[in-house]
Amino acid sequence: MHTIDKQLISIKQQPLTASRFVIAHESGNPANVGKNALINEVSYMSRKAKEGGAFTSHWVGGGGRIIQIAQTGKIQYGAGAKANPYAFAQVELARTTDKKQFAKDYLAYVWLLRQLATETSIPFTLNTGHSIEDKGIKTHHWVSRNLGGTTHTDPDNYLASFGVTLAQFARDLSKGSSSSSKEPVSQSHLVKRGDTLWSIAEKYQTTVQYLAAINHLPSEVIYTGQMLRLKKDSTITNSEIITQIQRTIGTEPDGRFGPNTKTALLKLYQRTYGIYPTGIWNDSLSLSARVLRSGSKGWDVYAVQALLYCLNYKNIGTLDKVYGPKTESAVRLFQKQYHLQVDGIFGPKTQKKLFS
Repeated sequence: MHTIDKQLISIKQQPLTASRFVIAHESGNPANVGKNALINEVSYMSRKAKEGGAFTSHWVGGGGRIIQIAQTGKIQYGAGAKANPYAFAQVELARTTDKKQFAKDYLAYVWLLRQLATETSIPFTLNTGHSIEDKGIKTHHWVSRNLGGTTHTDPDNYLASFGVTLAQFARDLSKGSSSSSKEPVSQSHLVKRGDTLWSIAEKYQTTVQYLAAINHLPSEVIYTGQMLRLKKDSTITNSEIITQIQRTIGTEPDGRFGPNTKTALLKLYQRTYGIYPTGIWNDSLSLSARVLRSGSKGWDVYAVQALLYCLNYKNIGTLDKVYGPKTESAVRLFQKQYHLQVDGIFGPKTQKKLFS
């Protein structure tokens, strides 16, 4: 049993058209994950609501604490003009990076969504149907995909970052949650003709972004006969990752790193800068190529990540075209081993050493 701390803000709320949804959100704010994240979010939203901005009825966070800031059964402005008139309540989940705190927050989140659904006789089903007429608990992403009026995709990726797929979320909402760490029974999916990454994500009630991350996919392109992981801890071999790299860059997918794969990666790097793809290093390339550093994004980043991975710098992390902390760490290790300046920046000297 959880308690709801009512801190209702003084604003006028319009009546609903009908009570059909309880909408599940998360803050989408990776900069606010500390011990005061919940209080910070509530304070900010309350202030914005008084100024005529967006607001929802409830917030969850801080280790399972629940705060209500607006009335249920009246319009809240958190899910776009198409859904707001039909949302009995809208619940935000404040972020954390602490697994134990997330577990407590998640239990409270599920309890509250079920409690609110009970109050207005809405079924505990998650994301069923495709229209205003289909009652139930809906994610903000469901609203964006089916009703429009908004483009947000929460809370899918935040839940997935702690191992909670939409399938697990749906089960927990259906019968109440006792754990936040369960995973789908299936561990892999063999791609068949006609499959798309989106259709696979829909089938297993997870997200495209989650599948892309755990399978080292730099885009949503997949191939017939490809085996995709559905769980972070399911086995993916070094050969499978190299095969995925080879498919991505258009060379023979044999799962073995050799001269042909290195040449293809250099060609990709050259094409990124509009240079004829010879697959042969030329020092003039350094004049055209940008210096890659933290925050850089693109196919040139992918070429660097993939080549470092093939050269056994496994600390590179996910091959996602984003020059993040793990990519920087792998570059630092490469620079150290080849007696270059160890700064984690992919500049001319590091380019030449890696690609030539």
